[in-house]
Amino acid sequence: MQVAGSMSAEQSTQQSPLKPKVAPLRVAEEREIRKMVANVEPQPIKVSTRSALMRRFNQSFPSFYSQFVSSEVQAQNLRLAYALYQTRKAVVQMQDERRKTVVCLAYRNQPSLLSDLFGVLTAFNLSVHGINLYGQIYSPHLVFIRITVSRDGNSLSSQTKLNLERAIHECLAGVFRVHETLALEFDLKAGLKDTQVSFYSDQVFHLPTLLVDTDNQPGMFYRVMTALWQEDLTVINLNLMLRRDQTRFIFYLLGPDSTTTMPEFLGQKLALSVQQRLQAGALLY
Repeated sequence: MQVAGSMSAEQSTQQSPLKPKVAPLRVAEEREIRKMVANVEPQPIKVSTRSALMRRFNQSFPSFYSQFVSSEVQAQNLRLAYALYQTRKAVVQMQDERRKTVVCLAYRNQPSLLSDLFGVLTAFNLSVHGINLYGQIYSPHLVFIRITVSRDGNSLSSQTKLNLERAIHECLAGVFRVHETLALEFDLKAGLKDTQVSFYSDQVFHLPTLLVDTDNQPGMFYRVMTALWQEDLTVINLNLMLRRDQTRFIFYLLGPDSTTTMPEFLGQKLALSVQQRLQAGALLY
């Protein structure tokens, strides 16, 4: 499932500085991260202490996080949160797995994040094979994303990894204008005609949910994520089902004012608006 425009995008990550659109972590958010990662150090710690730290960290996630997410992933996310606190900027890590590359991102969650991230992946002409996304529902509202990608059926080269990491940081900072770059690569005004969007309240995860079914077309991931951003929707969890000709997204969202509920009438209105944006190609910048 490839997307357009790799080499020119890699060469264009050095843009003239713009005013950053993503503010640095605020003092209150830093304080929350500090609380969650207190005493997390590289050296070994007692199992009982590690378990207590994990339970404390997990309290900021939906209840299903502790139940369904593996302990290995939970520990990795805790380490990423600690790295985020230390660097005060988005944490991007990559590793190769079976001729593919896994891109891990930890940052403060916000509606524009997925649009920026998938805009960069699209600009680098990468194929997406899978996504895992875990967002917190309480302060500091961090999100941990794991995306499996490849280029031409292979894992990314060392140079491409460096370019990709730099591009992600610059896009989040408002320096790399990925949206303008993609507009030159293909027609973003062409809609995804065979797209259906529906809303429901998930009875297992207890979160407002959008179900998006759409045909596979160039830039499809970017278009879908941008439509959600334009409706100011924050994604907490994401299930992705890839088929030969069609992709299904299941987005678990935060409601108004970062709540875990959304009135039915508002959810249906949002679903209709997202569907119309995607079908009409009404992506505004």
